[in-house]
Amino acid sequence: MTDSDERIMAGDAEGQPNGGTCPACKREYQRALTFTDGKGVIRGDLSGDICITPEYLFAHSEITISAPDDDFPTREIGAMGNRKEVPIEPTAVSSVWSSDDEDGFVFPDEE
Repeated sequence: MTDSDERIMAGDAEGQPNGGTCPACKREYQRALTFTDGKGVIRGDLSGDICITPEYLFAHSEITISAPDDDFPTREIGAMGNRKEVPIEPTAVSSVWSSDDEDGFVFPDEE
């Protein structure tokens, strides 16, 4: 389900994909989202009425992204002998294109 850049969603960043109808459930969607580069990320606990295809995430409602619990993962950085673990940003959203020119995300932890 990944393209040559190994992205999960790899649609075109223009217009109303699929004519405004979700190909998965055949309903109208509020917005279609896709990554605009190979390093895009949607990170956190997602909730909402969504369908995911290889090209797009089709949102039928607002998408809420909450920070995960305290056991959120870390990543290793640094060269051998100098490695350390740093937390991964829990609700980073970057390089995501939306068909309605809105970001379409709600972050309840930031309110």
